[in-house]
Amino acid sequence: MEIVYVNPGEPVAEIKLIGHLDTLEAPALLEQVRPVVENVSGLILDCSEMSYLTSTGLRALMNIGKAMLAKQGKMVVCGLDGLAKTIYLSAGFAQIFPPAETVEDAREALQ
Repeated sequence: MEIVYVNPGEPVAEIKLIGHLDTLEAPALLEQVRPVVENVSGLILDCSEMSYLTSTGLRALMNIGKAMLAKQGKMVVCGLDGLAKTIYLSAGFAQIFPPAETVEDAREALQ
């Protein structure tokens, strides 16, 4: 998985996830995103190029989201498609962190 920081240093961070978010990649995602979470009020996870998501990947997303909630911040996942979207929705994550279609929609949801 490739993790691309689109706008480092801004109050709302945008991170693009590219590839698979699975058992091998989830720990690295948590390690890399944890410092970002500490310094932002909002977090957008752009998953438009994330092709695969496992239960371990879902757990990583939940941990990131819970960290944002613990500091009264917000997280929006956007761009989910195909199998990743099916897994996200069927796991009930949309009830906790409603997904947005696009990055622009995610930015609006954070306002």
